[in-house]
Amino acid sequence: MEPIEQHPWNWYGATDSKTLLVGTFPPTRRNWSFDFFYPNKRNFFWKIIAAITGKELLHTAGEAAVTERKALLDQLKITITDMGKTIIRQDNNSLDENLHALVYMDIFRILEEKPAINKIIFTSSSGKVSAVRWFQNYLESKGIKHRFPKTPKPVKSELNFNGRTIELVVLFSPSARAANRISFDKLVALYRDELLS
Repeated sequence: MEPIEQHPWNWYGATDSKTLLVGTFPPTRRNWSFDFFYPNKRNFFWKIIAAITGKELLHTAGEAAVTERKALLDQLKITITDMGKTIIRQDNNSLDENLHALVYMDIFRILEEKPAINKIIFTSSSGKVSAVRWFQNYLESKGIKHRFPKTPKPVKSELNFNGRTIELVVLFSPSARAANRISFDKLVALYRDELLS
């Protein structure tokens, strides 16, 4: 039996966050450079965020790296989380397709705690295991059926939550594996457009 993993951080973000950024689940611990979201050095996520803020990342490991990255999220008014809260990981492997979700992150609770959020950005969408697919499963568990339009990325949709219109945006994954589909500069441009609009 594969071990059950709990999400190590749940979510992070200031109360005045305007954007919720949602991934799938952290990689295996052996691939961590620090104890926070997107801890794998091969992932482009933090390089994208640094490029948007115009700040150079000075720390690549340890608590200083975490503090530095939290400051970037605060500057851009981002709350960050993953869809998986409790998962089973097959073969001790970081690929999304090796993850099986037992419990999803409570996205609606995050929206309640952070009333300024008006946009959710998903960083993975391909295959049966992705932030988007798990979000759709989460909505279905709440009795909500939602389908994203089949358009080129960025894919855009809307969700009504307690009288708030939340924009839903599906972007390209910042993983190194997905990098052969889109250039780094294009990734930065897409994320910048969505995070600063």
